[in-house]
Amino acid sequence: MKKGTIVGKRQVVLAVLILALAAAVWLNMKYSAANGGFNIAGGDTSSNVLGGTQYVNQKPEIESAVETAAKNDYFQTARADRTSAREDAVELLKDSMGDVALDAATKQAAIESLAVIAKRIENEASIESLIKAKGFPDAVAIIGEEGITVIINCDELLSSETLQIQDIVTAQTGLTLEKITIVKVK
Repeated sequence: MKKGTIVGKRQVVLAVLILALAAAVWLNMKYSAANGGFNIAGGDTSSNVLGGTQYVNQKPEIESAVETAAKNDYFQTARADRTSAREDAVELLKDSMGDVALDAATKQAAIESLAVIAKRIENEASIESLIKAKGFPDAVAIIGEEGITVIINCDELLSSETLQIQDIVTAQTGLTLEKITIVKVK
């Protein structure tokens, strides 16, 4: 964490999860009273017939909507965090390039670092687009010094899908399979 910052990544993620939980509670209260479920004052107001069939393994639409919203928030937060970190690094490099006390070799190194950051941004965007084109709802690619982490929006990941993602990453970055980490968000 940077010196002087009060809010870190963990606090932002925690705040997003709390907001998602609050949204789930609010939606649950709103729709359960309107759809014949339990209301707070009157108990069971459903019009279910004795002996009627109820599917217990089926996910309610409200829970699915809340889960989808929470996943989307996660991916938006991850992209925002990645962008913020890159903007900070670029700002530091630009400041060092503007320093007249630095020698030409140091300034050249800063220019090369900026080119590496620009290439990473381009590769991450390409990887995310190609993964979405393969049918995944969302993905975030984060290229670091040691390798790449690809975060996928899915409940299950088949081995064939893992191979597709690895092929995309290898083609875009030239990294070996050992440097590719795939994480699925449930």
